[in-house]
Amino acid sequence: MLKALSGPTALVILTLVTNMAHTAEPLPSTARKVVIEKAETGYRWKLIAAPVQQPGDRQVLVRVRAVGLNRGDWEMLGSDNSNGALVGRIPTSDAAGDIVAVGKNVKGLRPGTRVTSLYFRNWTDGAASKEIIDAAHGFDVDGMLGEYIVLEDTAVVAAPKSLTYEEAATLPTAGLTAWNATVGKNDLRDRVVLVQGTGGVSTFALQFAHAAKARVIVTSSSDDKLARVRELGARDGINYRTHPKWSEQVMTLTNGHGADVVVDIGGKDTLEQSVKSLAYGGTLSIVGGLSGYDGTISSLGLLNKTASARGVYVGSRADYERMSTFIDQNKLHPVIDKVFPLDQYDAALQYLRTSNSVGRVLLKL
Repeated sequence: MLKALSGPTALVILTLVTNMAHTAEPLPSTARKVVIEKAETGYRWKLIAAPVQQPGDRQVLVRVRAVGLNRGDWEMLGSDNSNGALVGRIPTSDAAGDIVAVGKNVKGLRPGTRVTSLYFRNWTDGAASKEIIDAAHGFDVDGMLGEYIVLEDTAVVAAPKSLTYEEAATLPTAGLTAWNATVGKNDLRDRVVLVQGTGGVSTFALQFAHAAKARVIVTSSSDDKLARVRELGARDGINYRTHPKWSEQVMTLTNGHGADVVVDIGGKDTLEQSVKSLAYGGTLSIVGGLSGYDGTISSLGLLNKTASARGVYVGSRADYERMSTFIDQNKLHPVIDKVFPLDQYDAALQYLRTSNSVGRVLLKL
């Protein structure tokens, strides 16, 4: 019909068509999403029905299928609400789904593409900046916890081809953090990697290091968990309750060599033992602060071992793409502990906070 028109009428129609978002399927008028509201102390979440938005020129609309939960998702509910900064915010940072519509200026993404979100809205490659760090999904800007979510085209990336939606939803925060703490920045073949704990980041670090032909040592307070991580590829396990000075066990197990890479999750209470566990020329990857972020690192300990310490704050889209290739090539599958439906978000957060899980906790939408 359009071909039969000419002159101003055709120009108007062509302009309207060009400016429309490209859509893969009919969209509902409303969909469910979670928003944050003020509570008497801190914040609480609320499930609402809201209009489905169309993407802007450099945005995509994603039909979310699964959402991965992180410690920060329950911590934010207890944060200071005096300025109401989080009111109306959509929480969570990790999601997997399908692009269903794209803006007119989006390149390289199209409806039907299976994607995950990225932790930061606009970290595509290279070093981070204050602007990048200040745009974390679910905290500084709207996150992923809804059936249909509009995202910047820099905030999504193609998911690994070999993973399900639930598996892919584990990657944006925990997966990418573990990648950059281990394989992403180091050649680990025949190296020793020490991983603390069995949570999301720790389990990924174990899987990545094992796939890269490293010898992996894991610390935990549970002998049952240590038995589980051995099934995932850990060669050695150390119960840190039985051995409070667990660095001595690391040195014994490695015949005095130590760990070439230490993935520190604990923060304040573990940094001293982490430094003592390092091999000469080793790297301390600081990725968490379960016991607090105000710990101290022995400069003498690093100097004496000519070792280095580096902070790992998730990573860029380019980092993710390299991780995705590694996952597909090595046929890795993330460890999932439990999956909840969206309307059991409270139960999922409670489980995440109080359980002794191995692997990730998710929501299925």
